[in-house]
Amino acid sequence: MKKILIALVATLALGACAGSNAVVTVDGVTLDLDDIPVTSDSSTIDDDTFRNALNWVIRDQVLTAAAEDEFGITFSEAELNDRAALGLSSVNPAEQDDPRANLGYFLVQARVGRDGLMWEQVDPLLPEGMSQNEWAIEKLNAADVEVNARYGEWRVNPEPLVYEP
Repeated sequence: MKKILIALVATLALGACAGSNAVVTVDGVTLDLDDIPVTSDSSTIDDDTFRNALNWVIRDQVLTAAAEDEFGITFSEAELNDRAALGLSSVNPAEQDDPRANLGYFLVQARVGRDGLMWEQVDPLLPEGMSQNEWAIEKLNAADVEVNARYGEWRVNPEPLVYEP
């Protein structure tokens, strides 16, 4: 009976993992390929472009959660959508084929990009002497990030990013 139970559990576990397109788990939230803001008409996207988008998604997950938990900051969907649409509309026609030229990518940028809405709200609430970058690095270093080995490896040194496998 014990062998049957072990075989059943192993079969269920393998079945749950088979065909899974999970890319990363960030502080308990699992994201799959559909959550990574890259699109392309071609069948492949180069690894560096994918890892860049993946790093932005991780940054978005960690920093928006930290801003909400620590400071109570949330974002207006209308304002995010307006900022993202403006960014997307400014894409040079020569860059239209860039896999990051999509609304999902620009929504991430609208929240946590260099000129993202989060920084306008977080900056005045940071402890005196702490920069935005120091706060972000602290939060990213503390995050529980697990990347599917097929897509890279999460490391905090030299800086918290997904690196080549």
